[in-house]
Amino acid sequence: MQVQMLSAGVLSAGGAAPAIRNLQGPFSILSSVIRTNGVRGLWLGQTGTLLREGGGSAAWFTMNAFVSNLFIARHEHARGLPAHTLSKNDLNAWELAIAGACAGVAYNVSLFPADSVKSAIQTEEELRPRLPGVPRPTFLGTFVSMYKAQGSRGLYAGLGVTVARSAPSSAMIFLIYDGLNKRFG
Repeated sequence: MQVQMLSAGVLSAGGAAPAIRNLQGPFSILSSVIRTNGVRGLWLGQTGTLLREGGGSAAWFTMNAFVSNLFIARHEHARGLPAHTLSKNDLNAWELAIAGACAGVAYNVSLFPADSVKSAIQTEEELRPRLPGVPRPTFLGTFVSMYKAQGSRGLYAGLGVTVARSAPSSAMIFLIYDGLNKRFG
């Protein structure tokens, strides 16, 4: 649904008025995907999603714990306490937020290329149609093509805006979670 305006020429470059047409809704797109690619089409890009979510989540939680532990160690040292005396419950809200923001950055930086490849696979039919009989590209094939075409820069295109969104949202997620855990945990 997100790319149908681009593929249909609804959006125009150069400031000309875009052509108006009825955009497809979720049910018509769902039936179109199944009609065109079978039920398997509903899982296009799943390899990239699994890599991004699995590895990204590991980076997310690991970075949050790492930065939180740095703050804990700093507090213990400042108070002359032995190691492992304090916990996340002893951190200030701003420290929890910074640990969460760092986690959001780590999540996206760690496996952003997998997300880029996933998006390319998912939008290929609309934005880069194949000739009849040409097989659908694989995850690895798409990765190699993107790298050959634009190098690392192409695989990380859009990372800045993604991190700009992810850092504050992850800060809020962990701040709220750790706050609730401290209060009710």
